[in-house]
Amino acid sequence: MSDKRTDREIIFKRVSEGLADVAPRSFPMPDTGKAFFRPGGDREKEIDLLLAEVVKTGGAARRIRGRGELVPALAELVKQEQVKKAAVSGCGMIGDLQVCGILEDLNVGLRQAEGRGHNLSECDLGIVVADALLPETGTVVLRTGSEQPQALSLLPRICLVLAAPSALRRDLHEAFALAGGDRHFVLVSGPSRTADIEKILTLGVHGPKLFSLWVCE
Repeated sequence: MSDKRTDREIIFKRVSEGLADVAPRSFPMPDTGKAFFRPGGDREKEIDLLLAEVVKTGGAARRIRGRGELVPALAELVKQEQVKKAAVSGCGMIGDLQVCGILEDLNVGLRQAEGRGHNLSECDLGIVVADALLPETGTVVLRTGSEQPQALSLLPRICLVLAAPSALRRDLHEAFALAGGDRHFVLVSGPSRTADIEKILTLGVHGPKLFSLWVCE
């Protein structure tokens, strides 16, 4: 009967010897001079493209023209989705639109979005503010921090993103330039998508079940 430890050591030795004979490959860096920069276009057309792409990825999207449209839109969302608890970002746009006051008038309980955000999983709705919007793919760029923790866009059942038209960017080059050296940001393109062995697509398994983007003017 052979010694299994000895057999294992022999196998590891042969693998090591085999790898030692493999010369490391050097891959050339891409020519950044040939990088494609999206030209962009008219703001109205860019917004229309953005909203259409969000819908294609399984999300919902609409334009909100002023607080007069925001109040009934939130009331409709709260009623339709039976929202009882919500957490909101601490970013400036939330205060400018008086989102917390609107939710309180709708009898929605507010939770503090802080720390690791374990309490956010109890919320029906999480409202965040977009730092950048990429129309070509319907992607939202969310900078995360103490006022807007990453969990706020992931744990609640519904993720509502509010964004100003000024957040529009032509492509990822501009989005990354906006982020600068800050590594704490998230790119979201609709609800998560997964499929089982029978190729049945399911949305929202690994995050919010409903993703919605409202461009507020």
